[in-house]
Amino acid sequence: MSSSNHALDRTDLKILQTLQADGRMTNKELADQVNLSPSACHQRLQKLIDDDWLQGFMGQVNIERLCAPVQCIATISLGTHAPDAFRFLEKRVEAMPEALEAFTVSGGCDFIVRFACTHMSDYMTLTNSLIQECPEISNIVTHVIMKHSKVFRGYPVKELLSQHPKIS
Repeated sequence: MSSSNHALDRTDLKILQTLQADGRMTNKELADQVNLSPSACHQRLQKLIDDDWLQGFMGQVNIERLCAPVQCIATISLGTHAPDAFRFLEKRVEAMPEALEAFTVSGGCDFIVRFACTHMSDYMTLTNSLIQECPEISNIVTHVIMKHSKVFRGYPVKELLSQHPKIS
């Protein structure tokens, strides 16, 4: 990551928005969509990557075509709010391939984790292991995902930045 963090302008934002919709497009296609020459577009894109505005490109796998995993969202509460307990659970969850996403949150629980497992018994084994390894866990509430109603397709950059005074 570069130490420079340049301010974004409207063209940079358009590049970010466009790539969220289709990260596979060629540099020429991207340049055409954001009204730049291919070389200028490539330079801007490389700067956005170097300055950590873009955090990678990933293909979205249609997991239902491969298998039918059990997906769950677990809310996890800790009995203590000691920093070591949080760090331990964060590291443990980070190391679990079945943990797709994890959030440290405020409110009625401390963590929200989305899991994908082959069978419900695998999920039960996983949570039992978590409880044994992290005795600070006081509660795990599991929500089985029945249907994925809306898939994440990127942030609404324009709406989130509509009141942002620094974008030129």
